[in-house]
Amino acid sequence: MEDLLDYLRAHFLAEPELLARSGVSLETLRGWQRAGAAPWPSYRLTLAGEAASCMGVAALSAESAWYPRGMLCWLGQALAWDGDPERLRAGFEREWRAGLAALELPPAEADLPAAWRDFLAGGYGVCTRDGLPAQIAQKEALVSLIDALTERQSRSGLEPAQRERLARAVAWLDAVAAPFAPHERAASSSARCVELTRRLYLMEAA
Repeated sequence: MEDLLDYLRAHFLAEPELLARSGVSLETLRGWQRAGAAPWPSYRLTLAGEAASCMGVAALSAESAWYPRGMLCWLGQALAWDGDPERLRAGFEREWRAGLAALELPPAEADLPAAWRDFLAGGYGVCTRDGLPAQIAQKEALVSLIDALTERQSRSGLEPAQRERLARAVAWLDAVAAPFAPHERAASSSARCVELTRRLYLMEAA
């Protein structure tokens, strides 16, 4: 549990800190979340235990919500646009396309309605460093490219040009993908597409 809390404190914002730093009230945030204008937390923790001392034993319980640090940027945009879900969704799509354009990859099909739903659910905060649209798009595209080049890490070998392309993709993915929480790391896309791919094809230490 301590490892998880250390990870969250290092890479995420607890909801009270997010609200204090953004200037957004909890009531406003909840309204935006229910309206489909802002993401829900990426992590929710429910802790239960007891405190014991010479004064006796007391049962304790606490809940906390954690958001990616990029949520500050998103809430700033929501404030500027009065929490308008349609404007925010259009902004999400623009940033998504800009993130893909920066990769200079061939155009790829994207299910943007599904991506928007996953973004609002908080899922992308788990797997990208800032939880924002450009990194989300890049992470999805890079995982697809790495899997295609390696046939999902089953290919026996690569030509030099393929290996060079793979090395660039792995380095970029490593820069945008989250480190992942301790209990999620082994099953993460980073473990497979960065660490395993490096060991199998790039002769680098994971």
